[in-house]
Amino acid sequence: MTETRFTEPRFTEPLILAEPEQPFWGFAEILLTVAVCVASGIGVVEFAARVLHAPIESGFWSVLEEAAVYAIVFLALKAMFARYGKGLLDSLAWSKPGPFTAASLALVGVSLSLIVAGLQYALMTPDVETPFEKLLNDPASRVAVALFGITLGPIAEELLFRGFLQPVLIGVAGVFPGILLTSALFGALHLAQNGDIWQSGALIMLVGFVLGTIRHLSGSTRASTIVHVAYNSLPFLALLVDGNQLTKK
Repeated sequence: MTETRFTEPRFTEPLILAEPEQPFWGFAEILLTVAVCVASGIGVVEFAARVLHAPIESGFWSVLEEAAVYAIVFLALKAMFARYGKGLLDSLAWSKPGPFTAASLALVGVSLSLIVAGLQYALMTPDVETPFEKLLNDPASRVAVALFGITLGPIAEELLFRGFLQPVLIGVAGVFPGILLTSALFGALHLAQNGDIWQSGALIMLVGFVLGTIRHLSGSTRASTIVHVAYNSLPFLALLVDGNQLTKK
């Protein structure tokens, strides 16, 4: 008679996502950063217009001005974090994208871009010239805006919204409300440049919610940035190739 042996079932290792975050900053630092952003924005635009005689509706100059504002804001954040003995990128969770691969995150971004394009059509988004599209009237502006839209723009937005703002809102309101509030502010920020069209605002809010969810699950703003860059890549690369002014961020 043979002896029957029982073996313990083997289970795969559980997927461990990001640990809960406890940012060392709060609403005081957020309000201070907003004040720096507004003041630097006004100052940079005034300097460009009065001293450098920059055209008002120029995508090329708008990109330079926005880049200058981001530089000032991140310098302010760096100084703010240095008071706590913390580094800028480490504090804003610029780390490996958790359990996700770069390829899978890029696929999410491209798929999201296609879904949003379909939803724009389904929601009958008005086909009108937006303030953003008015910045694209010359080749130099189209190139500058397109390159900015797939490089510095997504990086800066993810560090500020998903790295700096979202952890505080999650800590106060909870995960789902915190991500939702962050995405609502993200959508509101982009609403004016898209002509205050509610369909565009709602869809950008949806994109922000997906980015916020990726950021929370991975614990990494680098992960949400990869998705953001991939999401922006289709419309902005189309802008580079044929000068199409249907791009909506």
